[in-house]
Amino acid sequence: MHASPWPYRTYRQHLAARFPGRRIRKLGLDAGFTCPNLDGTVASGGCSYCNNQAFAPAVGIADLRQQWDDGRRWLRHRHRRVDGFIAYFQAFSNTHGTADKLRALYEPLPDGLDECVGASIGTRPDCLGDEAIAVCEELAERTFVTVEIGLQSDRDQVLRRINRGHDVACFHAAIARCAGKNFEICVHLMLGLPEEGEDAPERMGDLIASLPVQSVKVHNLHIVRNTAWGRAFLAGHLAVPTRTWYVDALARFLARLRSDQSVQRLLGDAPRHLLLSEPWCRDKQAVLRDLAPRLIEQEG
Repeated sequence: MHASPWPYRTYRQHLAARFPGRRIRKLGLDAGFTCPNLDGTVASGGCSYCNNQAFAPAVGIADLRQQWDDGRRWLRHRHRRVDGFIAYFQAFSNTHGTADKLRALYEPLPDGLDECVGASIGTRPDCLGDEAIAVCEELAERTFVTVEIGLQSDRDQVLRRINRGHDVACFHAAIARCAGKNFEICVHLMLGLPEEGEDAPERMGDLIASLPVQSVKVHNLHIVRNTAWGRAFLAGHLAVPTRTWYVDALARFLARLRSDQSVQRLLGDAPRHLLLSEPWCRDKQAVLRDLAPRLIEQEG
């Protein structure tokens, strides 16, 4: 297994242990779902910061097979070596539907997509009822599965402010329903949201460490066009943390994770034409260079 220079478990290490001798990549797909806080199920307007095109650009949802084949070609062009692909159902909430709809989508996997070795299913805690979890379990009997659950903040007042449409108790209930199943769990969090509190990195790191969770994704707050917070930012009503602040917060968060928990993502970015706040989040390597000495300080 490739040794990591970082004092935390990378997702590359995690996949290397799961698929020895193989280099596996995630391939983003849009299966045509929506979200319960967009379609009126629990709310409308979506999360205050969210423009789905900022992280999962539309790729022609009519043909999943075409997305898959195009994605395989692109990933092989980008990376020197790829030995298999995880179907990453990324856009919106991919368990937000009837059991019949979910089975129709996931039953063909993995054999229905060439070189597919697993699935990552992005969703929300309020879209993980018993039927949805049963479908994920059925899929996990055939292939490697990760269910990615968006929490974003561990404080209800922050979730209300971002129009999340669920509370922290809903998240804990979803984790309890998913715990002990035959699929892995990944949790999505954000650092830098208003009203989080100065101790948010430690608090949320301790939360993840206390849960039956195998991996985590961390996202910085940045502002994109065509969102409620984009309008507030342009009007001067919203401040965004600096790179220095985020690197410090990220190091403090990572120090709290268990050694067996891997980190799938350290920050998020957005296309230039959509990004309104400072573009430091687009330079991942610069953030990593800043993070390295800060992590050494944390270890000391």
